[in-house]
Amino acid sequence: MALPKEPRQKMINLMYLVLTALLALNVSAEILNAFKTVDNSLDKTNSTVNISTSNIMESFKTKLSDPTSKAKAEIWYPKAQTAQQLTTDMYNYIEGLRSQILKEADFDPAKKKDSTFKEDNQDIATRIMVKDGKGKELQQKLATYRAAMINLVTPEKKSEFERSLQVDPSMPKGLKGGSKTWEEAYFHMVPTVAALTILRKFENDVKTTENRVVTHLHEQVGKVEVIFDAFEAIVGQNSKYLMPGQELEITAGLGAFSKSKLPTITIGGSNVQLNEKGMAIYKVAAGSIGTHSIPVNVTFVDQDGKTQTRPFNVEYTVGQSNASIALDKMNVLYIGVDNPVTIAASGGGDDKVQVSITGGSGSLTKVGTGKYIARVGSVTDDCRITVSVDGKVAGASQFRVRTVPTPAAFVGGQPSGASVSANILANQEGIAAGIKDFPFELKYSIAEYQIIGLNEEGDIVKASGNGPGFTDQVRRIIKMAKPGDMIQFNNLYCIGPDGRRMKLASLVYNIN
Repeated sequence: MALPKEPRQKMINLMYLVLTALLALNVSAEILNAFKTVDNSLDKTNSTVNISTSNIMESFKTKLSDPTSKAKAEIWYPKAQTAQQLTTDMYNYIEGLRSQILKEADFDPAKKKDSTFKEDNQDIATRIMVKDGKGKELQQKLATYRAAMINLVTPEKKSEFERSLQVDPSMPKGLKGGSKTWEEAYFHMVPTVAALTILRKFENDVKTTENRVVTHLHEQVGKVEVIFDAFEAIVGQNSKYLMPGQELEITAGLGAFSKSKLPTITIGGSNVQLNEKGMAIYKVAAGSIGTHSIPVNVTFVDQDGKTQTRPFNVEYTVGQSNASIALDKMNVLYIGVDNPVTIAASGGGDDKVQVSITGGSGSLTKVGTGKYIARVGSVTDDCRITVSVDGKVAGASQFRVRTVPTPAAFVGGQPSGASVSANILANQEGIAAGIKDFPFELKYSIAEYQIIGLNEEGDIVKASGNGPGFTDQVRRIIKMAKPGDMIQFNNLYCIGPDGRRMKLASLVYNIN
């Protein structure tokens, strides 16, 4: 039986080894009660691990709905679902063995924990697991499960998982090279309560393995080092509607590329040099009035060594106006924030300029000469700002309207999944939320949260907090955490700058 690295798991396994050795001396009531204690502890650990795994799968769903992470989540979420299904099947099989042993031991499921059964009988587990072959079948299923779970992880991590994965169907240490079979080593002449505890231990190994694999798969969504099996050419433009003399800017690149094999990009028939981000930027002044088209070709070598070319046509319209409309911060209007807009028009003074907005449930407020604030309320690709001088249309520009990205919660600047000490975590003021690298300064306030941890006896403890700050009870729960434990913040809600209440992804910290 391989001992996992987590201190709590080491303690549980050591307790199991000591109690198994004591069986050779005498099956006393004290020993039977000790096995019950270990079994209960394993059951509570399973509950904690289940909560963590459930939170990770919920985070996967959040990432699937986020445009910035959807593509990666669609690759790794199905693998996580496979890991869950493999674990469910393996866990249910082991639980079925426990039920079979309990039934043979006259356990009454209707009475649940109040039912008595033949706890010290040494024949039941021996007959079912050794003589009837269920033990050998269990070993084979554990080996198959282990191989399938390792096959889900990334290639560079497989050797690490092969060394340290909790599920280990090999012969227990100290018995290798002997005459006993695996099933005899675990189940021959052991009392019923001991066999149930051993099976519970295997259930715990399976649940812990599931959590490790699902956590690893979830980490891939946020990593840069991913294996690309699809390539997508990206072509964009700063505007589809321009005035004569305005500058059209075309950006083109490849969604996945290697710096050793950069794509070749031609725009308007000419090769365009790539910048440090692998993007080609092409600028040209809008000319004659009317609709125009510029051809773009992105040529690249895929991971199979084949050269592929993706053709595009960038279309734009040049109007008859002498007005320019520019978004000061980004080329997208965001819902719920003040979007600064600069407008310049020739043919009349500022007092003769009229500005209107259509699409996106938008409104414009003048804040200075040529300066406006745009407020929008609905997502669209066709929000148009029109400028008129003396009642005549001088220009118009089309913009996209998007929602502000969902903020992420963090404690002390540490994102979810980080490893921190209990003291450092407990000494933080509380939970904050924000959007990384976003041009608008938006303030989010945590409205409420729930913390989940373990007390000194290994029982699950919870506490709730209103507002961002840590209460004394929350700090006590954090300080009780030992290395290897997890602290989780669930049911996180924050209030955005527009007053909307929104739910955030859970936080999980590994205590080191």
